[in-house]
Amino acid sequence: MTGTVNIVFATDRNYIQHLGAALISLLFNNKELPFTIHIISSGMTEKDRRKIEEIAKGYNCTIRHITVSDHLFVKLASEHTMYPKGIYYRLLIPSLIDEKKVLYLDCDMIINDSIKPLYEQEFGDAWVCAIEDPGFDRHQQLRMDSASRYFNSGMMLINLAKWKAGGLQQKVIDFIEHNPESIWFPDQCGLNSIINGQWKKVPLKYNQQSSIFSEGFDDKFDCFSREELQEARTHPVIIHYTGGSKPWHYKNKHPYKYLYWKYLKMTPWKHAIYSDLRPAHLLKSMIPKNLKPAIKKMLKKQAN
Repeated sequence: MTGTVNIVFATDRNYIQHLGAALISLLFNNKELPFTIHIISSGMTEKDRRKIEEIAKGYNCTIRHITVSDHLFVKLASEHTMYPKGIYYRLLIPSLIDEKKVLYLDCDMIINDSIKPLYEQEFGDAWVCAIEDPGFDRHQQLRMDSASRYFNSGMMLINLAKWKAGGLQQKVIDFIEHNPESIWFPDQCGLNSIINGQWKKVPLKYNQQSSIFSEGFDDKFDCFSREELQEARTHPVIIHYTGGSKPWHYKNKHPYKYLYWKYLKMTPWKHAIYSDLRPAHLLKSMIPKNLKPAIKKMLKKQAN
């Protein structure tokens, strides 16, 4: 491999701790690779930046911070309130990064082995290299061909030259804005609609999703071979903690939960505790649901 390996993370302030764990796992398990880490973020403080820079010390790694306005994507976020605005930041990659290809990674990941074979994948005419998201059947709603496969956007080796030439960024944003009723996973549905199956499949071990550990998965879905599933379960390269339950939640039962905490202890957040055991969270959980709107309204009034 010649040249630097370009990695992109996108985050708001709520996920910076998890970005720290993902970053150190990437660097620790890929010491032989030279990296440029592009971090697209809003709300990151100078203290946050210093912590990220501290993680990168001792590795062949350059950190490039790209700050975007917190006012971006307000309209989209208001239509899909379950998702933070940070998920849309990956759509800005073509206008913010001038490279031929980049590897985009979600922050709720741990990199468990070398990503070199993944980064060296050839695109052919594909927009991205990714893994399939199983169980998709909403081709008509997303205006996709019936035979097109649907990929998970948490890990994408991006053919950035093609994205720029094809104007993908604006096409995806336009689709999300004009088809809110068709969207389940905002950026992911938008990307799949426009790319429409023109992507290259890579082994599941490069984006091991939590769902593959659910009971009956092998019998329910046939998009992965048993060999591919076995490899992803036992020797994952990238562990993606998909779903609502994350390893920083006390009751999370992911079999690789321990790796999140292993790498977090190698960061400035080494003294962190489970997010749902923090005093503020526990206090909030004790407030009856019917009182929460009134309390929120009162606090907002006092702030003004």
